Amino acid sequence: MTFIHGVETSDASFADTATRLLKRAFTRHTGTDADDALVIRPVHWAPALQDIQDKLHEVSFGPPSRRFLRLLDSWSTRLNAGGAEAIWPLLATVGWRRLPGVPRPHYAVLRWGATHFIGDAIAYQITRGDRSLYDEVHGYVARTLRELADASDGAAPLCVIAHSLGTVVTSNYFYDLQVQYTDGGRPLVTPSVTECMRQTPLERGETLTLLYTLGSPLALWCMSLPDFGTPLLMPPPKLREHHPGVSHEWINFQDPDDLLAYPLRPLSDAYRQQVTSDREVSVAPRWVGWTPLAHWWYWNDLKVIDPIARSLARVWSEVNGLTELR
Repeated sequence: MTFIHGVETSDASFADTATRLLKRAFTRHTGTDADDALVIRPVHWAPALQDIQDKLHEVSFGPPSRRFLRLLDSWSTRLNAGGAEAIWPLLATVGWRRLPGVPRPHYAVLRWGATHFIGDAIAYQITRGDRSLYDEVHGYVARTLRELADASDGAAPLCVIAHSLGTVVTSNYFYDLQVQYTDGGRPLVTPSVTECMRQTPLERGETLTLLYTLGSPLALWCMSLPDFGTPLLMPPPKLREHHPGVSHEWINFQDPDDLLAYPLRPLSDAYRQQVTSDREVSVAPRWVGWTPLAHWWYWNDLKVIDPIARSLARVWSEVNGLTELR
């Protein structure tokens, strides 16, 4: 299984807390050590956009801002890892009109947030003249799936937990795979990405069994497409060839206070057929969970992780021919 992060993550250890919580819950539901049953490799694609982010900050704020902006990145990373205390320095600085040593432009912290939440999404898109960043991000996904395939038999059931812009990356990546590798479809995956693959069923997305989108802005991304576009297929067309007895699901978790999170099933009949459910959850500590800042907390909250762990336990038991769970 894998975690795919969103725009506000810069540290490769972003999934450490979520992984620990997930393993603990899985072990509780199965009675089996998660380290013996699960192979977990997070997709850390942030380096693909780091250079362009740094360049924008450099030309906008100048060299004196570099250390402070790195500090903002570290606070955001701690939030993604479940460190609630990191919210306080962010809240303390978000209203600063001027950054010490940087006279222009104003509101540097808000602009830093805009760079991550809006700029990264814009940079990731395919344009008429270039798709290099899109492919570079997908290259990180492909290499991680190859690691998963190398650590398993190459056809193990795949679980993907994606957050924020990572849900868009996930949707695009597996949609492209399904179009290219199902019945000789259009070649949407470029050679720079396929060169990262060994072409196992797992790497081609054929064994995608469990998909969880957390705090997803996918509905916003699809606004430019007729009828909100065509979703990826869940289950993938070839899943039954590899694992005829497993149950699949696509659960879209959304906190009603998260401004970036939208339901998916209401978008169209096509999404209604593929998405198992839009599940409302209230994540984050109470003192901040009623605000849009809830966006950071999904995969560090047991109200999200425990149902995922239970479904993982169910699929694991189905693959191993077991019937009882705790």
